[in-house]
Amino acid sequence: MKKHLLISIATILALSSPGTSKAQLFLTADIGGVPVVGGATLENFDGANPSILTLSGSAFLRTGSDGVASPPVFSGSTAAFFGETPANGPDNSQYVAVEPGGTATLTFSTPQSYLGLLWGSIDPYSGMNTLTFYDKANNVIGTIDGGSVWALFGGAPPPDGEYVNITSTTGFLKVVATATPIFPESFEFDDVAYAQVVPEPASCVLFGGGLCILGLALRRKLA
Repeated sequence: MKKHLLISIATILALSSPGTSKAQLFLTADIGGVPVVGGATLENFDGANPSILTLSGSAFLRTGSDGVASPPVFSGSTAAFFGETPANGPDNSQYVAVEPGGTATLTFSTPQSYLGLLWGSIDPYSGMNTLTFYDKANNVIGTIDGGSVWALFGGAPPPDGEYVNITSTTGFLKVVATATPIFPESFEFDDVAYAQVVPEPASCVLFGGGLCILGLALRRKLA
């Protein structure tokens, strides 16, 4: 499994929203990966509409392809970790599809600092297929988009089967997924994980802010 980690001053500034609580979002992507936080709450969207998910407009829980949305692709350990099939190839279970004009909102009962998801076809440009994070006061913490993930690969197309891990230095209570309205593109995702990651004070002195959260999460995964 190859891990791609992007932590640079330019990227941190791009993923942080000015005028908010100065939160920072940190991003990794694993081909065939699993959540980097042990004990995270898992949601594979295979049952009835889960309580954390609200769909609006052209957003659906679906299987297969409708000519716009196509299912995410499994590889590596992702499917087995979430109890999905097949181990390799297109997801044949329910996934979230957000098409132009739609939104999919994940709302949590308490603030979270980690979100993981299997991201479907990752569109390349900034502002395409966007995750917007909100704090408990409904202020925007920051955004992650397809361009953020492409940057992990030096601007090259990410391989299928990317499990994306996002940590925030400020707790988020809501995440809104939107598709690009200009192009006939869609935002597909499945197998969400979320958690509160409480940094250890001694480690925070060494790593600081979001690096502390990400370092702790990776350490727990390897333990």
